[in-house]
Amino acid sequence: MKKTGILFILFATQISFAQNKLEATGNVGIGTLTPSEALDVNGNTIIRGRLVSTMPGDIGGSIRLANPSKTANGAASGWMIYNMTGTYGNSLQFWAYDNLGCVSGGLCSNQFTIMDTGNVGIGTNIPFSKLSINGSLTLNGGLTNTKERPAIARGTLTNGEIRAYSSTGNAYDDGFLRLSAGGGTNAITKSYIDLSGYSTVPDMNRNIVFGTFGLERMRIDLDGNVGIGTQNPKNKLDVNGTIHSKEVKVDIDFPAPDYVFANDYNLRSLPEVEKYIKENNHLPEIPSAKEIEKNGIHLAEMNMALLKKIEELTLYAIEQQKNSDQLMKIIQEQNKRLEVLEKAAK
Repeated sequence: MKKTGILFILFATQISFAQNKLEATGNVGIGTLTPSEALDVNGNTIIRGRLVSTMPGDIGGSIRLANPSKTANGAASGWMIYNMTGTYGNSLQFWAYDNLGCVSGGLCSNQFTIMDTGNVGIGTNIPFSKLSINGSLTLNGGLTNTKERPAIARGTLTNGEIRAYSSTGNAYDDGFLRLSAGGGTNAITKSYIDLSGYSTVPDMNRNIVFGTFGLERMRIDLDGNVGIGTQNPKNKLDVNGTIHSKEVKVDIDFPAPDYVFANDYNLRSLPEVEKYIKENNHLPEIPSAKEIEKNGIHLAEMNMALLKKIEELTLYAIEQQKNSDQLMKIIQEQNKRLEVLEKAAK
């Protein structure tokens, strides 16, 4: 009977089958004779069913994935996966345990959250959109500085590309993407860039819009026309406002008016110019005030037209100088004759 009691005590203390062990503490080891947790498995594990963990309070359940070489509290290197409820919301959260952001003896911050709404948060446990990131975002563009710009492709994306497409599907040509900052409580604090795909709404049809103070400032339309201060640019650059620049270079596709100085140029006489001005109230080859008010002016054409008039004025001035010199010569000759006559009269 005494031997039976000793065997029972030994059996109650531990049960060991090869590398499996049940200790008196209640720890169970599978593949190890020194289990350090309630269940310590040394080897691969297959669970054919649900793995359920429960915790009291607002945290509905948690699973810890930790590095056993670290302490289990605060500074542990690993993860905690929580099924949050209550004040934490219905969410699945992944909490990091490492030595970088932990307070000794406390918990590290939540790193990844999936809400029951489908919203995903990285670095935040309150994602307000399908993806909310508290931190920076890095994209691998996939190109070195020796590779050419990737071709614009349909369907799939190239490396480094972010694309918004139709809610109908990836193969459709419409879509809308907005990059914005500010405007949390007041729209006029928002700066934004809108990129639009195909749309039957003209204002939304294949364009890029830049805005500040909650208002559109610049637009690139589907034809490549750029509008600053206007939403309907008709030219490569339309500006509704003042342009201030140190230098403006204008290319012309017609000859400069140096032909005015050619020997065969037909320069209008001043009486002809006078007659034209009296009949039309503006210079020949210069648009009238009404035309300018209606159509504006083309800078290159107007500058060349004014240059032509300056060159013609130069020719008139040269001709007038010749006439003046000739007149002075005649006056000088008449003065000499008068002097001779005055001497003879004495």
